[in-house]
This record gives sequence, C-alpha cells and structure tokens, in this order.
Amino acid sequence: MRSFILASLGTLLAGGAAASTMTPISSWNGNTGYVEGRPVVSGGVVYGVLSYTPPPGGSDLNGSVYALTPPTSGSTYTQTTISSFTGGAAGGNPNGGLSVSPNGTLYGAAFSGGSLSTVCKADAVQGCGLIYALTKSGNTWTRTTIYTFLGGADGIGPVGNLIADSSGALYGVTQGGGCTPTLTYPIGCGIVFKLTPPTSGTAWTETILYTFKGGATDGANPLGPLARDAAGNIYGATPFGGTAETNCATLTTLPNGNGDGRCGVAFKLAYNSGTGKYAESILHFFTDGADGSIPFGGVVLDGKGNVYGTTLQGGNGGLCFNFGYSGCGVVFELAAASGYAKSNLWSFTGADGAAPSALLISGKNRLFGVTTNNTSDEKCNASAYYCGTAFELTLATGSWHETVLYTFSGTANAITGPEFGLAADTSGKLYGVSLNSATSSAFTLLGNLPSRP
Repeated sequence: MRSFILASLGTLLAGGAAASTMTPISSWNGNTGYVEGRPVVSGGVVYGVLSYTPPPGGSDLNGSVYALTPPTSGSTYTQTTISSFTGGAAGGNPNGGLSVSPNGTLYGAAFSGGSLSTVCKADAVQGCGLIYALTKSGNTWTRTTIYTFLGGADGIGPVGNLIADSSGALYGVTQGGGCTPTLTYPIGCGIVFKLTPPTSGTAWTETILYTFKGGATDGANPLGPLARDAAGNIYGATPFGGTAETNCATLTTLPNGNGDGRCGVAFKLAYNSGTGKYAESILHFFTDGADGSIPFGGVVLDGKGNVYGTTLQGGNGGLCFNFGYSGCGVVFELAAASGYAKSNLWSFTGADGAAPSALLISGKNRLFGVTTNNTSDEKCNASAYYCGTAFELTLATGSWHETVLYTFSGTANAITGPEFGLAADTSGKLYGVSLNSATSSAFTLLGNLPSRP
C-alpha cells in the first residue's frame, strides 16, 4: 500500500485550471491490509484504517488503524500503527472512514467481530460488528468498544464515517440487519442508528432511528456517510432498493454488496422535536440511464439544505469499459427549495473520470471528489489498472464547470484508483486514498479550499 500527496500550484483560487503534482509520502505492501474509507486529519496527522488481507498473501487478518505524521523536512511521513484488531469480541475488518471529535478522539466501525451470537455466526462476517473509540494519552492510543451490534433488528455490519451532533451523539448505518433476511437480502436491509454518549457511570446507548425495507418502495444496504442539518434531519443514500433495472442488476460487484437488481435511492429522515422520532421519505428513486444509478458514496449538504451526491454509473449512456453499463457516473443535486427536485450537475465521459465516490463540499458552490477510473490512458482499460482522477466542480454564471485536478497513470506499480472521496485539513489541503488490485494509498491537494465569493 502507498500513500501520497497531490501538490496543487494554487491557481484554483484565481478561478483557473490548476496543474497538480503527486508526491508519495508513505508506503505499505498489501500484506498489512488495504485502505477502507477516506482518511481524516487532526493536528496535521493523517489517520485511516486498513482492512484485512486474506491468506495466503496476508499477515494481518483483522485490520488496523494507521497514523501518518508529517515530516519537519522532506516529504516522507512517519507511519505508525496506533491500533490493531484481533478479531472475535475485540472486532475486526475496520470499515469506512474514521471521524474525529473536537477533543481529538477518533471514532470508527469494525464490520465484523464483536457479538458472536448465533445470528452473527451464521453470516460470513463472523460477528455483527462494533463501534469503537480511540483516545490518546501522551504517545499511547487506547481503543475502547463503545457499542457491540447484536444482529437481527439491531443491525449487522456497521460502516464508518460516523457523524456527530453538538452533544457528542454519533449517527451511522449498518449494511445488514433490520429487516428479516431473505434470498434477496441475506443479511437484512440495514438500519440508521444513533449512539448517545454516557453520563457518569453509564454506557453508550443505541437508538434505532430507521429500519430499511428494501424492494421497490425503499432503500437497502446503505454504504456511504450520512449528513445532518441544523434541525436534526438526516440525509443519505443507499445503492440498492428502489427501481429495478437490467443495468443495475448486472452491476452487483460493489463493496460488501449483495445486489438486488435495483438502482438505489436518496432518502431523508425528518426529525420531530416534539416526539423525538424520525419519519423517512424517499427524495429520489434512481432509474439508471441519464438519471444515474447506484449511489454508494453517501451525500453532503450545503448551507441552503441542498443535497449533493454521486452515482457509480449512468449519465452519458453506453458501456463505460469496466465499470458502468449505462455511463460513467454523475454528480447530482437535490434542490431543497423545489421539493428536492433532482438534477445532474455533471456527467462523466470516461476521459475525465468514471465511477465517482463520496463528495467534499467547501465554501460556496465548490465540490471536490475522485473517480476510480478514466479512459485517458489505454492502460486504464486493463483490469489490473484503475487510474482515476481528482476533480473540482464549481458553479459560475449559472452552470457547473469541472476541473480535473490530477489524472492518475495506468503505469504498472503507479499509484492508481482513488476511492472513498476526499477529506480536508484546516490549511486547505485535500487528502484521499487510492486502491487497486495490488496496492492502496492517501493524498492531498494544497491551497484549494478557502471559499470563493
């Protein structure tokens, strides 16, 4: 696995296209695992998770949490493993990105391990998963399990990228559990949950906010991060459930996905402050084709309550080499002022990228993201190389414009295949991770984030 920085020349602040350069900052080999989720940055240190590597090639079967500390000079970051998972009750296979609290505590999810009840043992994940906290004292990190999922209605397989409210409560999703397992949804349909922090002498408390039903009328198996507005409403997307379509049935090789032949939904959980309950509504049923399908990167919100996200395929129509059967993916908006009417802000063509993942929003009318593949290099069409791009979308004179910040090479042993979206630090650097069939990674873009007028 490798980690790298993309160093922008900074001309984006003036509104022009920016050339970017890539500088490796750290490296791992695949025996220690592969990145699972975008990194977070706290105090200049980059944190993230490595998922397990199956035998015979892997030596770490349960995953770990890493830290990359910036150098005082030069470009090589110091790589440290701050916590290693051992499986069983302690959890394993960390999944999704970490979240960082104002006091520096890191929160994350382990997809497996934890409870080994009958229902969890019956599933291949061998355990229903757990949520953990990492706290630092001096130079020592301590990992604590704050909630263990029990399977069934309680949820199976939590995904990281937890979000928090001002009280410190955490919100997230499990990919399974909830609804009764069926042939279509063998580990269930997934849930949205809240974890309330303890008062003195008590444990974290779980509240199930919503249980997905799957099928034609609801979403299923959420993967991406949630978003939450000031009124307490929660927004998200699921890659499955909703409209059935042939191309969605064909593209089922998603991370941890079972695939139900449906194209996915965007949803809202409306919070009632009087009752403390949530009511779900579907904001959009994706239909494939020009509309796009399979939104597995979650959503982000702007200050006006507009919802933004991406779809893995659809948009420009036609086969998009190894990825989309109906196009190379889109960036979409659900406009709050018009009842969350959906429009595509950008449709990828392949040359500028394909298969976009989670977005990062910054300031006014600026979106950043990555795509896993592109067709600008013939080697990118080969299954061994994923290539990809880092991009920016900006709104100017009433329309959205794309800038490709960096194009990843199809050269053997190059850093390729950025996934999981981008994160930012307070100085304006952008960080992300990459993953291909042989290695995986992390990166940064300098000077891009201050808000434009």
